[in-house]
Amino acid sequence: MLFTKIDKLVSKAFIPTFFLTFFVVLFILFTVFISQYLEDLVGKDLGVEVYLRVFFYFALTLTPMTFPLATLLASLMCFGNLGEHSELTAIKGAGISLPRILFPVGIYAILIAIGAFLSNNYVAPEANLRAYSLIYDIRQKKPALEFKEGGFYNDLPDYRIRIEKKDRDGGNGIYGVMIYDHSTRRGNTDLIIADTGKMYNILDNNYLVMELQNGHRFSEPASDNTYKREFVRDNFKKAKFVFSLEALGMNRTPEELFKSHRVMMTMSELRDVADSLENESVKYLSTTPYTSKPYYDYQFGSIANDSIKNGLDTFPKHYTLFKKVINPEDMFTFYDKAINKTRNLKNLMTASKERIETLSTDSRIYRIEMYQKVTFSVACFIMFLIGAPLGAIIKKGGFGIPVLVSIVFFILFYVLTITGQKYAKEGVTDVLSGTWMANGVLLLFGIFFLRQAYFDSRLFDADVYYIIFQKLKEKYWKPYFAKKPKIQVVE
Repeated sequence: MLFTKIDKLVSKAFIPTFFLTFFVVLFILFTVFISQYLEDLVGKDLGVEVYLRVFFYFALTLTPMTFPLATLLASLMCFGNLGEHSELTAIKGAGISLPRILFPVGIYAILIAIGAFLSNNYVAPEANLRAYSLIYDIRQKKPALEFKEGGFYNDLPDYRIRIEKKDRDGGNGIYGVMIYDHSTRRGNTDLIIADTGKMYNILDNNYLVMELQNGHRFSEPASDNTYKREFVRDNFKKAKFVFSLEALGMNRTPEELFKSHRVMMTMSELRDVADSLENESVKYLSTTPYTSKPYYDYQFGSIANDSIKNGLDTFPKHYTLFKKVINPEDMFTFYDKAINKTRNLKNLMTASKERIETLSTDSRIYRIEMYQKVTFSVACFIMFLIGAPLGAIIKKGGFGIPVLVSIVFFILFYVLTITGQKYAKEGVTDVLSGTWMANGVLLLFGIFFLRQAYFDSRLFDADVYYIIFQKLKEKYWKPYFAKKPKIQVVE
C-alpha cells in the first residue's frame, strides 16, 4: 500500500508537469520555426481557416523534437520539486530505494518513447506532406488586392492599373484612374483614363468591378502598314470593367507530387528507397566499360583484343602484320584515334564514379532518416535517465535551473545528432554509428547521474567544492609559500 501511494505521488507530480512542458516547448519551437515563413504568410488575405491549418500541421511536424526535450524538462522539474520540498528525502527515509522511486516515471518515459515513435513514423510524415504542400501553394499565391495611391498595380495579368486617390473614409470611390490593357500583347496600345469611379468585388471576391465616369479610351488597331497608323479615341460618361481575380487566388497542388521527399515517408518506405538505391549502385558498379566493346577496332583489325585474349607473346606477330598493313602516314590517324578513345574512356569512368557516389550518398541519407525515427524516440527514455537523477541531485523545481540544464543537454543532443548524421552521410562512419552517436554519449551521462543520485552525491553543492578547495589549499598552497627557517652557522 505504501508503494502504491508513492507511485501516485510521483505520477501526480510528473504527468501534469509533462503536459505543461510539452506545450511550452512546442510553443517555443513553433514560434522559432514559423518565423521563417512570416514573409510568405503575411499580406495575402488567406483567411483564418488557412492559417489554422498551417499552424496545426507545422505543430505536428515539430513533435519529434518536442518529445525528448519535454521529457527531460518534466523529469527535472518533477524530482526537483520533490527534492526541494523534502518529499524525496522522506521517501528515502522510509527505506525506498531511488530506482524504485524512479520506476513509475520510467514506465511513463517508455510510453512516451512509444508514442514518439508512432508520431514520428505515421503522424509527422503526413503532417509534413500537408504542411509543405500548403506552404508551397501559399508561396505561389500573390498578395491580396491592394491599390496604393499614385503607383501602378502589376499583379493582375494583362493589366497595369494606377489610381491617383482613394476615399479616406473606407468608401469605394476612386479618382484619377489609368488602366493599360496588355491583353493584345502589342505593348501600350490600349489605355483607359477616367476622372472618377468606384470599385468593388463580386461573386465571393472572385471578380473586381470598376465603374468609371467621364473617361476616355485610346487604342491603336493592328495594322500591317508600318508607315500609316490609326489611333482611335472613345469618350464615355459611364463604363463598367470587370477583371477576373483568379490569378490572385490560391490553387491547390496535388499532394502526390510532394510524396517523394524523405521527410514525408514512413520507415518502410524509406527502407525500400534506400535498398533500391543501394541495389542500383551495386548494379552500376558491376558494369565496367572495359568489357562492353573492344578497346579500339578499325578497318585494319582488332589488335588490342587479340593481344589481350592470346597474351602479350602474340603481340609481335600482330606487330609484324601491323607494319605491313599500315603506312607511316596512317600512324598519326591511329594515334589520334587511340587518344580520343582513351579520353572517352576516362570521361566514362569519371561519370560512372560520380554516379555511384551519388547513389551511395542518397542511400545513406534515406537510411539516416529511417534510423532517426527510432533514435529520437529512444532519446525520450535517455532524457529521463538524465533528468530524473539530476532533479534528485539539484533539488530545485520551477522553470529556473531545470530549464537551463535542459537547454544545455538538448543543445548537446542536437549538436551530436547533426555531427553524427554528417559523418554517416559522408561515409566517415557507418550509418548506425552516426545516427546512434548522440544517444550513446547521452546514455553515459544518464548512467553517471543515476549512480551519483543513488549514492546521494552532492555533485552540485557549492560547499562541497569549497571544502575540496580548502583541503587542496592546506596541502599544496600553504606549504609552498611557507617561510623556511633560517639556518644559523655556528663557528
